[in-house]
Amino acid sequence: MEKTLIEKLPVEKFLAVSNLSKKFYRTVSIGIIVAISSAVLFASLVLSLSLKSGIKGLCSRLGADLLVVPEGYEKGAENVLLFGEPNYFYMERSIIDLIRNVKGVEKVSPQFYLTSLSESCCDFPVQIIGFDSETDFVVQSWARNRLSKITHDSEMLFSGSNVSLTRGSIKFFGSEHKISSRLSKSGTGMDNAIFCDMKSLQKIFDDAKLKGFGFISDGDTESKISTVLVKISSDVSSDAVALRIKNAVSGIQVIVGDKFIKSFSGRISSFLAFFYSISVLVLLTSIFSLGLIFSISFNERRREFSILRVLGVSRTLLRRILLFESFIVGGGGSIAGIATAVLVVIPFNALISEKMSLPFSMCGIEVLLILAVAVFFICTIACVLASVNAAVRLSKTEPYGDVK
Repeated sequence: MEKTLIEKLPVEKFLAVSNLSKKFYRTVSIGIIVAISSAVLFASLVLSLSLKSGIKGLCSRLGADLLVVPEGYEKGAENVLLFGEPNYFYMERSIIDLIRNVKGVEKVSPQFYLTSLSESCCDFPVQIIGFDSETDFVVQSWARNRLSKITHDSEMLFSGSNVSLTRGSIKFFGSEHKISSRLSKSGTGMDNAIFCDMKSLQKIFDDAKLKGFGFISDGDTESKISTVLVKISSDVSSDAVALRIKNAVSGIQVIVGDKFIKSFSGRISSFLAFFYSISVLVLLTSIFSLGLIFSISFNERRREFSILRVLGVSRTLLRRILLFESFIVGGGGSIAGIATAVLVVIPFNALISEKMSLPFSMCGIEVLLILAVAVFFICTIACVLASVNAAVRLSKTEPYGDVK
């Protein structure tokens, strides 16, 4: 009679697979413990690396040493930058010259904030940010790939990576606008924003007014601005320049980029410590629980081992059977746990980012694969190690007396 695929396996592997299939509930119980451990470990590593990537994206998107905003609107500016929360606030454009003349200031570039309604492009309102194409030293460096050719007379619009486009265009207040380029993903609120030059912004502004959309500014893009990005000289202190700007211009607040980044890095560090602590705790608890299960299982299987010894199976082979069983269950549980974590973390990463209220940039496919392989080996080896005590006991006892 032709042997089945399992029967063709080496004797220790055949016996291990056979034992696991006959003890279904025990096998599933061990697999669930390993799956929980691998799911928590994988999710924690993915979230940790995504948060770190979000901080890097925040640094690149800030792009300026100082950010000048109207007094009382520093929180609104931070929410725009971090979470893309639509906001608009204005101050006089004339302050640009005052800031430019402050000692230690190397470059200045204004931005103007508009907020769209929930248009056809997205399921959420979009922050529209106008920038001065002649003085800009931040936005145009983020462009990832060109979608249309930019000419002297054409509109200059850049879309965040989360903004949906229709054939490379987007509609605001009844008018369609061609997107020049996509911005690389940052994991911050800038991924939900549209950036455009001031000429394009003025057109959007006029269309909005025709639609009856009101703004707290009665002027236009030529007389008002929302923020001023400031780049300082390399030989001066950002705090010193910030103080000079506040003394030179009234009614403004200066956000120092370094302090802004450090404050959120501190918040992320606390999240990372929590993730790592939970992962280590779950892994250690799993190893302890598995060790206890294997120990109890060993006592229950003494008769089984005795019969195998009477049939001539060596203690070395018994140990290999036991270790191979733990390897199979550990590997299967690890794969199930990783798959479960992937199905939860990846589809809902935007919701997770929103709930954490921190910059978040999901890891790439290559990183996810590396993490999956690493977690698979860690949890599988942990399961094998948990069975070592039972294997050692098996080598020190002679269960012949259990045969009846």
